[in-house]
Amino acid sequence: MADDYEIRDPIHRTIIITEAERRVVDHPTLQRLRHIRQLGFVSMVYPGAVHDRFQHSLGVMHLAGERFNHLCAAKPAAFASFSAADLSYAYHVVRYAGLLHDSGHPPFSHTSEVYMPSIATVLLPDDWYRHQLRPTARQATHEDFSLALIHNLLRDGTLEEALARDIAAVLSRNIRRSARLEGMGSLVGILRALVSGELDADRCDYLLRDSHFSGVTYGIYDLPRLIATEKVLAGPQGPELGLDAHGVHALEGLLLARYHMFLQVYFHKTPPAFEYYLERAIAEGEIELSLARGLTDLVEMRDDTIYARLHEARAKGLPWSRRIVEREPAKLVLRQRLGIEEQENFLAQELVEGLKKAGCHVFVRHSRQRFTNLSAAGTLDGGERLLCERRVLGRPIIDSVTVHSELLASFNRPIDLRHTYVLRQDAEVARQVMERLQAW
Repeated sequence: MADDYEIRDPIHRTIIITEAERRVVDHPTLQRLRHIRQLGFVSMVYPGAVHDRFQHSLGVMHLAGERFNHLCAAKPAAFASFSAADLSYAYHVVRYAGLLHDSGHPPFSHTSEVYMPSIATVLLPDDWYRHQLRPTARQATHEDFSLALIHNLLRDGTLEEALARDIAAVLSRNIRRSARLEGMGSLVGILRALVSGELDADRCDYLLRDSHFSGVTYGIYDLPRLIATEKVLAGPQGPELGLDAHGVHALEGLLLARYHMFLQVYFHKTPPAFEYYLERAIAEGEIELSLARGLTDLVEMRDDTIYARLHEARAKGLPWSRRIVEREPAKLVLRQRLGIEEQENFLAQELVEGLKKAGCHVFVRHSRQRFTNLSAAGTLDGGERLLCERRVLGRPIIDSVTVHSELLASFNRPIDLRHTYVLRQDAEVARQVMERLQAW
C-alpha cells in the first residue's frame, strides 16, 4: 500500500510498517532504544554484539504479526465468531505490543533494573487497572516502565485510548482492556502467548538476532517450521496457542538454542564482572545513575550517557570506571554449576575465606535461568502448559507437548551458575591461595 514503509532487517529481511505504526516507531520513546544495547556488556566478549533494542523491538513486532496472520489463515474454529474487522484490530494490537514490550528498558538493560524506583513513580490511572490488581508498594520493573510509556503515547496523542489500553492489556494481565477487546476475550490469551510465553515472538527474535550479531551459531533454530506447525487448539478454559505434533522437533530446536545461548553467550564468565564494576562505580559515587523521577529520568538515559560519565570518572583516576573503560576483566577463580557440582560448595567457601584473608578483593555473581517453564503437569505444578495435536485414524487428539518430547520430559533443570572472581591485580595471590588449598 502507498502508506506502508519497508525496513530492511538482517534477520527478517523486510519489515513492513504502516503510517500509523511509523508515528510510534519515530517517537522519541522508541528511538531511545537505538541507544540501549540488547546485550549490555556481552560486547566485551563478542565485539559484534552491539545491536540495540530498537532492532529487536521491530523484529518482535514483525514476528508477532506474521504468526497471528498464519493462525488466522488456517481459519480455526475458535476464530469463527470474529469478524474480519475484529481480527484486523487484534493483528494491530499484537504488533504494537511486540513493538513496545521492551520500551521501558533502562541503560545496560537488566543490569540497571536494580536502580528502578518505587512503582508509585510510574503508576497508571486507577481506572486502567483491573479490580484489586493495582500495584502499591514494590520496586518498579522495566515492564512497569513500558506500560507507563504506552500511557504516555496516549497522553501526547500518538495512540488513541482504546488501542493504548489494549496494547497494555496484552502485555499485563493487571490492565483493564477496552470494551472492544473485552468482547474478544477468547482471543486475548492467544495474543499474550505470541508476545510473552514459551513460544513468544520475543525469544524467537532475540535468539536469531543475538546469535547473528555475536557471530555464533548457538541460537539458530528452524523458525519457518515452527510457524508452519503452530495451531489454535481447544484448551480446558478456551482456545490456546499450541503445536501440531510434527512441530515438536522444531520446538526442541528452539529450546536447545536458548539453552546453548545462555551457557555460551548470555552467561559467559566475562560480562558479570563488568556488571559488578558498574554497580561499584554507582554505589561509590564515581558516576550517577538515578531513575528516581521515573519516566523523566528514563527518557534522558542511554548507554552512551553512562559511558560518557564513566570516561569522565576514569579521567579522574577513579578505579571502577577505569576498569570498565579500559576493558580490564576480572580473574575467574571458580565457576560452579549449582545442583550438579554440589560437592564444590565446601571448596568454594574455603576458597572465598582464604582469598579474603590474603587481602584479595573477592566477589561472586550468580546467574540463573530456567531451560523452559513447560512441564507435564502444566499449571498444576507451577509450570506452563503447551498443547500439542496429533491425529490417530483421522481423529484429533490433544495432549501436553511433553508427552511427545523426551527432551522436555527428562531435562528441565535450570541453568544455575555461580562465578567467583578476584580483581586482576590479585590474580597471582589468588593462584597461590588455590595451590595451598589443593595441596591441603
